[in-house]
Amino acid sequence: MEALRQAIIGHSACWRLRSNFRVYLVRYLHPLIASILRRQTAIADRLAVAEIRERRSFTSRAHSHIGFLVKIKSGLSVIPTLFILAASMAVPGHAGTVTGTLQGPNGLPVKNGTLGFSLEQAGLMMGSGSIVPLTASCYTSIDGSVVGFPNPAANVSVSVQAGVGSLPSGIYYVETTYYLGGTESLPSPETRIQLTTAGTLIIAPPSDFPSNAAGMRIYIGTASGSETLQGETASSITQFSQSAGLFSGTRPPTSNTSRCTIAFNDTIIPYSGYDVSLSSSSGNAYPGWPQAWQLNGGVNGLIDISNGAPLWNGTIVYPQPLVAQPLSHGPQSVAGDLNFSGYSVVGAKSLGVGTSTPGWPVDVENGLINSIGGYLYNGGAGTAGECLVSNGNAFVPGSCTAVRSSFYQTVQSNGTVQPQEPALDFSPSFSLSDATGAKTSVGLASTGVSAGTYSNPTIHVNAAGQVTTANNGPAIPTIQTIIVNSGICTTGTAGFANCSMVIPWPVPFADNHYTVVCTPEQPTALALTATWVANKTANNFQYFIQNGDASGANAVSLNEIDCVGVHP
Repeated sequence: MEALRQAIIGHSACWRLRSNFRVYLVRYLHPLIASILRRQTAIADRLAVAEIRERRSFTSRAHSHIGFLVKIKSGLSVIPTLFILAASMAVPGHAGTVTGTLQGPNGLPVKNGTLGFSLEQAGLMMGSGSIVPLTASCYTSIDGSVVGFPNPAANVSVSVQAGVGSLPSGIYYVETTYYLGGTESLPSPETRIQLTTAGTLIIAPPSDFPSNAAGMRIYIGTASGSETLQGETASSITQFSQSAGLFSGTRPPTSNTSRCTIAFNDTIIPYSGYDVSLSSSSGNAYPGWPQAWQLNGGVNGLIDISNGAPLWNGTIVYPQPLVAQPLSHGPQSVAGDLNFSGYSVVGAKSLGVGTSTPGWPVDVENGLINSIGGYLYNGGAGTAGECLVSNGNAFVPGSCTAVRSSFYQTVQSNGTVQPQEPALDFSPSFSLSDATGAKTSVGLASTGVSAGTYSNPTIHVNAAGQVTTANNGPAIPTIQTIIVNSGICTTGTAGFANCSMVIPWPVPFADNHYTVVCTPEQPTALALTATWVANKTANNFQYFIQNGDASGANAVSLNEIDCVGVHP
């Protein structure tokens, strides 16, 4: 305020502000700024100043942020026009962050859209006095996520400076991004440029460079899609020159990581809301927009609009002081913490915590009362050993030794009451576990037998029916039979001629360590002299048939073979 006062009265040619100037301030300027300037006009009115000559203008040397241009028209009073230099005084009130994904009426993400935030009137950032801009913008990326600055939409502007620089000749592919600190947009569409001789590529920033980006990063490659980072600029107007050979930098980002930061309404005076517009990448407004939003959460607030927008009822709330004598003793409220800096609250009729209609002098209805030092009753602490007990009207100090009802339990066996004894004695078949002051737990005592499943077990059971030992028994042998009555081989007619056949088992054994016995049935000739088994495998075995010597040799076969296999 001192700088503002000096801006008005510090000029050597002091001047008088007429009453119609004050009317102009009240009617057309923000009430907060106007109230400041009205106090300064009172100072200027007390000064004996000369009338301002026709078309004379000045700019205060005391404060470079504010200037007054005074125009005198024929037959009219002096009408000043206040110019606030937004670039230097209206400090962006970036505070909270808006995140989430926006979807259009068709349920698809709003790609590369623009969110416009507009305040109905100027405001001040609480705690700093900075003027919050009337308008701000955020954007959506290709997946509909809300971001701080847009993805470059147009091909980057690239020019060639031949003969200056050592970048080899060839075809190059260029992309750019916007960045701010560690955040960055997606890359621009790829631009192809040919350098016919060694020289320099000059990349110019686009005309629609976002105001909240620090600069642009440049990605260049010698093949389409192979671009890597070659450098960056530090402003929205700086060109980038690639005059040397490329090096292997990082690849362009795959998502827009910039943040939509904006002054939240609960940090702005007066407390109001934003008119929010949404337009597509082609500039067309979306149905259902603009909307009235109110962003709350403080200077570090975070609002995710994926599940719905923070809609506003349109009511503007101006700051109002607490007054000693409000009209008709009406209620007053404080929307925030109230710090008395160590002073007392006196003269209160009642105090309601969690209620607006306390029924008692101190009425707590939303939680517990916590006291480190304890409680006093009627200014005293009672007598040692006393408790708070009810007298029918309130809890007051009293005896803690009220007699409790006694219950005498009995023990029953199958519904029959047993004699009462001094103790219950559990046999060793039970286990007892005592929790001091709480309970005694009774359960079956462990016999040491591991829980689980046993094969062919051998078990021992005591008189109480408990299993005291359990062991796995010997494995039961696997036995298979097979009857063969077709496909049986026939021997030749030579002496002791034999034939063989492979007989498969219905189910394979674990291995070939089994015993097999086969009984031949109904030989086709009396010349059968021998049968035997060989070449056992888990899946099958080979069975041989043999006829007699040369004197009685005949072709011989069997009508049936019955076999039994036993695996231990």
